[in-house]
Amino acid sequence: MPAQVLLFRHAEKPQTAGDPDLSPRGKIRAAALAVYLPNVFGRPSHLIAAQPSKESDRPAQTLKPLSEALAMPIDMRFANADFKKLAHELLTNPEYQCARIFLCWHHGEIPDLARELQVTDAPDNWGDDVFDRVWQIDFNSNHAKLTKVHQKLLFGDKD
Repeated sequence: MPAQVLLFRHAEKPQTAGDPDLSPRGKIRAAALAVYLPNVFGRPSHLIAAQPSKESDRPAQTLKPLSEALAMPIDMRFANADFKKLAHELLTNPEYQCARIFLCWHHGEIPDLARELQVTDAPDNWGDDVFDRVWQIDFNSNHAKLTKVHQKLLFGDKD
């Protein structure tokens, strides 16, 4: 099992329907996350984002500044709907044993992805307008403990 998974939603999206990219505010958050995440949680051993699609490239774009800052690749092998396969991979592949994983996904699947990662108390949904949270999942003795962390990176982020 991994030691820790930091599960979070991609940064803000534009108001324009069908635009697969980050909004200007989303780009600012992505740049801020590149500093915040490793300073608060430590250096990751893996960066994982939902596979880009014609509807959204936002998870990969959110991790791109961090990827560049740490000179680490982003694993984008798993499509958004394939979160069960991803969770199985993270929990069973020895490559991820004792790893710290930064995992950026789409909000609709985050609660189910957390449950697939054995989080028994994951909330049922992730709000449509919530971009400023990190779900810290710590593993020990085959138990997954969820801690909800508020980023407080940008003006307007809530407590």
